Amino acid sequence: MTEKIRQIHADSGVVYGSPRVPAVLRREGAATGRKRVERLMCEAGLHGISPRRSERG
Repeated sequence: MTEKIRQIHADSGVVYGSPRVPAVLRREGAATGRKRVERLMCEAGLHGISPRRSERG
């Protein structure tokens, strides 16, 4: 499972985090939850990138 998560993370340009990776896994037919993916990503040292807040001036 961790290798599949690594592949999805890499294919996303190292952008996808724990909310999007499980969605991709579900589309591909794997039954897994967000918390399990969070734990596996953390153990593998993988992190998603948060969108930047726009500054209002």
